Amino acid sequence: MSISTTDLRFTPLLAAEVQAVLEKHGYRLPAGGDHVQALALARVEGALQNLAAIFEGRTW
Repeated sequence: MSISTTDLRFTPLLAAEVQAVLEKHGYRLPAGGDHVQALALARVEGALQNLAAIFEGRTW
């Protein structure tokens, strides 16, 4: 189960803030252009939705 697409708390700002935290700790998006980075960020968004659901105690 992931966060509903209607969950107003899951915004582009949340994803951007997580990206900023990762970059602050030395993690970088892959090289290879905008397309490769967009694919990586789409996977990160899915993982972040799962993380938020787990954090709130929702199970699959």
